[in-house]
Amino acid sequence: MMTCRPARKVRPMKAWYHLLKLTAMDSLSRHWNPKWNLMTPFVRRGSCATGKDAGRWQAGMSALLPALLPIWLLVLLATSGCAVQRRQRLPDAIQAPALQHATLEELLEKIQIQQDTIRTLQATVELAPSVTSPDKGEIVQYRDVRAFILIRKPAFLRMIGQYPIVRSTAFDMASDGDMFRLYIPSKNRFIIGKSREGRRSKSALENMRPQHILDALLVRGPEPGREQAVLEVVSEVRNSFYIVHILRAEADGKLSLARKIWFERAALSLVRLQMYDESAEVVSDVRYSNHAELSGIPYARQITLDRPKDLYGFNLSISKLEFNLPLGEEKFSLEQPPGTELINLEQQSLPEEETDVG
Repeated sequence: MMTCRPARKVRPMKAWYHLLKLTAMDSLSRHWNPKWNLMTPFVRRGSCATGKDAGRWQAGMSALLPALLPIWLLVLLATSGCAVQRRQRLPDAIQAPALQHATLEELLEKIQIQQDTIRTLQATVELAPSVTSPDKGEIVQYRDVRAFILIRKPAFLRMIGQYPIVRSTAFDMASDGDMFRLYIPSKNRFIIGKSREGRRSKSALENMRPQHILDALLVRGPEPGREQAVLEVVSEVRNSFYIVHILRAEADGKLSLARKIWFERAALSLVRLQMYDESAEVVSDVRYSNHAELSGIPYARQITLDRPKDLYGFNLSISKLEFNLPLGEEKFSLEQPPGTELINLEQQSLPEEETDVG
């Protein structure tokens, strides 16, 4: 009478081993060719694995299984998904904004409309200047200054800056497009110089010119008869831009790059202005953001100017803006106060203590 021994408790790891062992033996039994020389020690060539040979087959498989089991385990893991630790659904892709289309002529018309519509500009801004010091290897960020800006075409500019909190006058500057005048009460100095490009200095204060501000606030299209424009489309990961290249005809007939005007294609808003010198190096890089429409004129409320060769820049945040208010010439008149020291930047440099801002 046969007696059945109680089943042994199989540990979880051993249970997996036995399961894989049985699976492997069953699969190999069904697919193995007895004529293969590899099994010669266990099964006679040309016979079927039955009876006595079956025992030899099972004994051979038991000896061979430890070597085959790792390979079989990898196959099972790869095909059954057991190697997957966690599945995570990727977030839905962020929808790219719908791109608008415009021709070169349409973009130039946008520039021209703004250029023709704005005759005067009056703004209250927060001005945060920064100065680069190559000798010290640092960029110095200064506190915000509240400034009042008046502009009247073609090139009249008046800017009055006030210190924070006390709101006393930090500077007063006026320009007629040719020459500018700058009064600094704390230094008791009255400085004059060319409004456009003057003698370049290691001092950022000496390099600041009113025309730099005018160019940033009033973007100009190609000058008729001297400049021409071509269009480029640039696409990045999530953004696409129209870039209007403005080329200037030089005296020798060659063309040189004068400006690049960038429009983002989601709303066709002006987002960047780059200006170049005769050597095709960037002299002014202006970025525009936070656009709003006033009196039918779209205009940026946040403007960042960088003058890499002049060693300075500023962030300009517009809090109040008005167009085309009457501004007489008296608004742009600035006389030298009695008793102040006169400095002509085209003839002399500022004293050593004046080369830093603030």
